[in-house]
Amino acid sequence: MYKIREYPNGLRLITKKMPSVASAALGFWVNTGSRNEETRLNGVSHYLEHLLFKGSRRFSGDTIKESIEGLGGSLNAFTAEENTCYYAKFLGKHLKKVGTVLADMVLHPLLKPKDIEKERTVIIEEIKMYKDLPAYQVQEIYDAITWPGHALGRNIAGTITSVSGLTRRDIAAYHGRWYRPASVVVSCAGDLDEEVLDACVSRAFGKLKRTQEAPIDVFTDAAKAPCIRIVSKDIEQTNLIIGFPGLERTHKDRYALGVMNVLFGGNMSSRLFNEVREKRGLAYAIASHAKRFKDNGAFFVYAGVDRKNFVEATHVILEETARLKRDGVAAGELRRAKEFLTAQSVMALDDTMDHMLWMGEALLNTGMVQTKEEVRRRIARVTAADVVRVARRLLSPPRMRVAAVGPQVAKEEAVIRKAVDSFARS
Repeated sequence: MYKIREYPNGLRLITKKMPSVASAALGFWVNTGSRNEETRLNGVSHYLEHLLFKGSRRFSGDTIKESIEGLGGSLNAFTAEENTCYYAKFLGKHLKKVGTVLADMVLHPLLKPKDIEKERTVIIEEIKMYKDLPAYQVQEIYDAITWPGHALGRNIAGTITSVSGLTRRDIAAYHGRWYRPASVVVSCAGDLDEEVLDACVSRAFGKLKRTQEAPIDVFTDAAKAPCIRIVSKDIEQTNLIIGFPGLERTHKDRYALGVMNVLFGGNMSSRLFNEVREKRGLAYAIASHAKRFKDNGAFFVYAGVDRKNFVEATHVILEETARLKRDGVAAGELRRAKEFLTAQSVMALDDTMDHMLWMGEALLNTGMVQTKEEVRRRIARVTAADVVRVARRLLSPPRMRVAAVGPQVAKEEAVIRKAVDSFARS
């Protein structure tokens, strides 16, 4: 299904030919993100991502964009907590050109002082934009109380203070430390010529030596009691997150957690959607989410509610959480959740871009990639008992985190704390 090659310097290449498609998606994945940053350098991964589009040793910023978009392709990148990815989607016949451009971007950015200063302003404005968006602000608060004192709890984009203090030396040193062959996975899916891609990767990375990867800063959760942080803000809607610990990427129960997420709040058939939105009309947006990292994770519910519904919505979410742990899962509900998760996982792999992202993320973070059939089998094995066991393990009151941003919500804090205490005793 997948061809994986590891080069002597540690770089890995994974490919998947997809018959009957004209496009290819190519990604250069780097094994670093915001969790690898010390406090002073918060935001450097994201800053560097921006700067790689400004020009490299062989290509100007305009040439980078025009050489891919001028061929009908698209070019982009993202920075996450653990990875940074630079990617393009294009007609397969242009693989050599696109691969050459992406490789030079990743390995040889110019990092011109004038570009650094110009982009500093852009990123600071981006940080301000997210601060003005309550859904992002409540997520930032939730992350900070879920991973206190750790890089995972800090904003991926950084703060205005940290970004203002980053120098060219800081950014170049960070690039030199992390953008090395052993930290890179090249992932390509679609209409591709494996020999062409291999030659491209070998030319770009072949002369670079293997270096030792730095270890991650493992997070240790010392929480012994729920934590609540509520911020009043003059806006129209209250944004609420109620969360618990999750599972790491490779945990044996990750598929049971996936099924639990679907049936609890993962689609319009879920318990939370039906109870909070359909039956009671308390929220427009209501969903559960699972985050998975190399050593830990989080499971949380997000809701956007009218201020007058804030307390009731909190009660309902906590009641449904307790009911999942107490009453278990019906056979039909389990079957539908498993079918949904299987179909969503498989259908996503029909697209070259989604397939490239699937392969790259899996190989970089876990060292392996599962096939569609393996995914089907693992989901099929999940039982109702598995879901309840995972729910009872993860939805633990002492490690619960509640974050809220909304109009005058601080006045409701005492009521919310009482609801959380009641849940903890249930």
